Amino acid sequence: MANGAVVAKIPQDIEYRVIGNVFGLLIAAGGLLAGAMVTERSLDYWQEDIVPLGLLVFMGFRLLRNLMATMTLYQDAPPLHPKMSQRENVASEPVVMPQLPPTPGYTPDQVVEEVVKRIEAQKAEQARKAEKNKAHS
Repeated sequence: MANGAVVAKIPQDIEYRVIGNVFGLLIAAGGLLAGAMVTERSLDYWQEDIVPLGLLVFMGFRLLRNLMATMTLYQDAPPLHPKMSQRENVASEPVVMPQLPPTPGYTPDQVVEEVVKRIEAQKAEQARKAEKNKAHS
């Protein structure tokens, strides 16, 4: 006899199947909520809701089966983050705190001079534009 080990065949897209089964279960539950049993608040109407009930049972069974397969898949898988067995001692380095350059302090006279210069530059620019427009006309 060959080796008696049983190998479980687990599909690669098992996570997507679980998510799909969850959505299928939600759709079946939505159909059941819109059915006659919930509307009439009685279990006597179960025959009218046999399709949503069947889907609910079927999708619930598939969901449990896929959840078990997923758990066994991840149970044997290596951990995603290896545990740190040793910690390195990191020596602290001297840190220089960044500082903003000092802002220049303007006197009111300097501010007025700069504003006057900008206004004169704008007037000169407008005069040049007006001369160009007259020349093209």
